[in-house]
Amino acid sequence: MMIRAISLFLLLFAWFPAARAFLPEEVESLKTAFEKEVDRAVPGNAYQKLAEREIFRLIEGNRDFSSPQYVVFVDRNPDSQIGSIVYIDPDAKRVIIIGVFPVSTGNPHRRGFFETPAGIFRNSPENMDYRALGTKNSKGWRGLGKKGSRVWDFGWQKTKLTTGSPYEIRLLMHATDPNFGEPRLGKVDSKGCVRVPASVNAFLDRHGIIDASYENGSARAKSVLLITREPTRFAGQYLIVGDSRSFQGT
Repeated sequence: MMIRAISLFLLLFAWFPAARAFLPEEVESLKTAFEKEVDRAVPGNAYQKLAEREIFRLIEGNRDFSSPQYVVFVDRNPDSQIGSIVYIDPDAKRVIIIGVFPVSTGNPHRRGFFETPAGIFRNSPENMDYRALGTKNSKGWRGLGKKGSRVWDFGWQKTKLTTGSPYEIRLLMHATDPNFGEPRLGKVDSKGCVRVPASVNAFLDRHGIIDASYENGSARAKSVLLITREPTRFAGQYLIVGDSRSFQGT
């Protein structure tokens, strides 16, 4: 299913011919680091056009995106279930894919589960991130991943029930159980949060991809961050959730 979605995206690639020209050295270095550190990567070139269209559609007129920065972009389309780390250059009107990986978003067809909300969500100490305890549930699942895994908390966000009625969920981005959940990435499977591979969780955490608010925050905010982190120059603050179904037939 993911391969079919990626093949579709190949038809959309290369919106900006100069997308790779004049990149900051750090962007190229981060791409190389992603290739070395992430073990669940998927081909990213086919994803370029989709990311460009959806990101620029969502951030148009938003002053928070007036300077270069990284974001995490997730496609909640059930036939895609792909996430990516993206460098946004608003002046050049381009985005650069750092790396692409499988995700799992919400499955609205299961009781007690919800569709992952679409939109722009800020990673801020106002909704303090935390770290997984690694505790197993009654079925042996470590729902937030192994102990110490980062959990990004985006606060209460609006979604809907299967009936279409409005509802609010606590939107998180986190790892999943390495034995049971990790092999299921790439299809809708979560209760509404965004699940990412453990190696992606570690990469985002180590390089502070969307940790700008924490780096500039209080001592309490900084206590969430890794002591051994290697913060990036272009750290951003945002998770962007889009839906490529809106592009079908275009």
